[in-house]
Formats: sequence, C-alpha cells, structure tokens
Amino acid sequence: MLARKYDNYAWEEQQYEELQQPRQQERINTDPYRRLRNRFMIFAVAILATYLLSVVRSEAMVHYGSQLVSLRKQETQLINKNNELKIEVEQLKGPERIIGLAEQHLGMSVARSNIYVQALEKKNNVNSLAVAAK
Repeated sequence: MLARKYDNYAWEEQQYEELQQPRQQERINTDPYRRLRNRFMIFAVAILATYLLSVVRSEAMVHYGSQLVSLRKQETQLINKNNELKIEVEQLKGPERIIGLAEQHLGMSVARSNIYVQALEKKNNVNSLAVAAK
C-alpha cells in the first residue's frame, strides 16, 4: 500500500510538472521582446530627460544673458550720468560762480589788490606766489 501511494505521488508530481512547463513556455513565447522594449523605453526616457534638461539650461542662459545686457546698459547710463554730475559739480565749484553769487546776493565785491596767482616759473625761490598787477 505504501509503495502504491509512493507511485501515485511520483506520478502526480510528474503530471504537475508537465502541466507547469507548457505554461512557462507560453509566457516566454508570448512576449519575446519585452526586455528589449523595456530597455528601449528606459533609453528613450533618458534621452528625453537629457533633452529637457538642455532646454531648461539654455532658457536659463538666455534669461541671464538678457539680464546681463540690461545691467550693462544700465551701467553705461549710470556712468554717463555720473560724468555729467562731475562736470556740474566742477562748474558749481568754479570761482566765477562763487564770485557771481557773492556779488548778486550778498552785495560783496572782489578786492583786486589781494588777488594772488601762482607764478608759472619759479624764479623766486622764497615765495612761489606773486601779487597780480592791476
């Protein structure tokens, strides 16, 4: 009886294996290019991601380039304005303007006898300033 059960067990196991094998072969045969498709999809996604990254980087470079151009234009305008203001300051600091304001608003006049000018040549080593002649 035991031998008979063992034979039945071995026979049932063999049938079970035979039934399982065709199903596995059917799965393999039904989709032989599945791994290839998966690899192709991964490759396509990687290429697409690289492309999108390059597009984003170029857009950022264009944006920063336009900012740089506008900042350089602004720098040029500010340098020009600064030069104009320096010229205006020099004009406002000029002695003619100060003398004019003193004469007009304060009623002052320039004493011609006390005007000193610097000598062009240093003939007199003791005093480099000479009294201006009337």
